Amino acid sequence: MPNESVLYHTENNVAYITLNRPDRYNSVNHDLTLGLLQGLDNAKFDSSVRAVVLRGADPGFSAGADLKSMNIQSAAEVVEYIPMYYGSIVKKIMHLDVPVIAAIHGAVSGVSLAFALACDLRIMAEDAVLRYPFINIGLGPDGGAGWLIVRAVGYSKAYEIVTSGDKISAQECHRLGLCNRIAPPASIMEEAQKWAEQLAQKAPIAMAITKRDLHHAVSHSLYENTIYEAENQAKCLVSKDFSEGVMAFIQKRKPKFEGK
Repeated sequence: MPNESVLYHTENNVAYITLNRPDRYNSVNHDLTLGLLQGLDNAKFDSSVRAVVLRGADPGFSAGADLKSMNIQSAAEVVEYIPMYYGSIVKKIMHLDVPVIAAIHGAVSGVSLAFALACDLRIMAEDAVLRYPFINIGLGPDGGAGWLIVRAVGYSKAYEIVTSGDKISAQECHRLGLCNRIAPPASIMEEAQKWAEQLAQKAPIAMAITKRDLHHAVSHSLYENTIYEAENQAKCLVSKDFSEGVMAFIQKRKPKFEGK
């Protein structure tokens, strides 16, 4: 890793990427941005990684962009920087072939919401909160945070959330579908680890194709996606993992998938 703002390690086929600026509530500066990009690349190019957990060091996930460290001097720099760096992080998360779980404790707000919502799954501590604070300081959402919230809850509810600038509890996030699971604060990482390791045992090719199919469905018609799914399914049908899955089912045992 290029710096200590993001920590990276692997265990049991799971990569753990930790935002690590606890003294600044893991707020996003340029070093953290670079570290996160590198961590995602590490996971992408490590064939042993079958799931990723994205988390923040205590006391919470992330407060969003570190306004004190921003050194953007012009509108032109904003237009260049946000897509190049924040947008690239979101794309890397969404384009990883393995499942990415955001483990959220404390608070997640600002551009960090884009990173969390780009993940395939989210687990929140019971006392965690989500917040779109942009409007409170005279800004609109950025980094893809607007695009992601609209697709998660629909336009009208997204507009309400973004323009209120209020905190949203983990319970409300679960009701709205913004998180998949809620866990006690003390066991948030244990639950995230257990979930990630369960996913890591599934067939890697099928997991990758499933993620591509669902992302493709967001911007294509039913007919187009049916064709896309069929083309991907053909790749699964000729894989060794499919043969192993069928044999394990017949033999009533747990399959051992190799990603081949």
